[in-house]
Amino acid sequence: MVIGIIVAVVAMMVSGGPDAETEAANAEQPAATEEAEAGPTPLPGSDPEVKTPIQPPPQEAPPPTPTPTAAVTPPPVLREGDDCPDSTLAVKGITSQPEYVVGDQPKFTMVVTNIGLVACKRDVGAAVLAAYVYSLDNTRLWSNLDCAPSNETLVKTFNPGEQVTTEVTWTGMGSAPNCPLPREPIGPGTYNLVVQLGNLRSSPVPFILSEAAPVGHGPAPGPAPQQQEQPAAAGTN
Repeated sequence: MVIGIIVAVVAMMVSGGPDAETEAANAEQPAATEEAEAGPTPLPGSDPEVKTPIQPPPQEAPPPTPTPTAAVTPPPVLREGDDCPDSTLAVKGITSQPEYVVGDQPKFTMVVTNIGLVACKRDVGAAVLAAYVYSLDNTRLWSNLDCAPSNETLVKTFNPGEQVTTEVTWTGMGSAPNCPLPREPIGPGTYNLVVQLGNLRSSPVPFILSEAAPVGHGPAPGPAPQQQEQPAAAGTN
């Protein structure tokens, strides 16, 4: 009886061996499949969750938008006989000499020239054409209109290149608008003459006022001329 039981157990173990190995192999197969799907094993020290982002290809910058430019309005066409704009005229001052002595009365000439291409007209009367004297630091010292204002108008038609000249005399005294008194004489120094027609101004013209020589003192006398010896007469000892 005991021997029969032992034989039966051995037979069962022999018949069940291959099935057990098959089940063990099947149990290990999913683990291998999962390992293959998970990808390669990350290197030591690396983080499998950190992935390098894919850089998109660089895009070219859009071309700059052109800045709109304002339309330039051409100047009006000047017709013959129209009023002369400032752009067609030039003014300048002329001194009668480059240097004067304190006490002189310098003469200044005011010149207006048509530098345009067509004939035009402009008022160049004493009411709008003036001469000024300035110091070198641009302090206004005198104008011919301060003490002798005028309402004179003189509308002149200028042909291209034509000039009109006006002469004024300066007494050498300082002045201001409305001619307040007393007026002080201008001392020695270097000054500028400026001519103005309306809003059109000339370039400054420098001139010098020198100190006057002391009264009663003329130039120092020179050495007395030497007399030449006369040759002795013949026969004298």
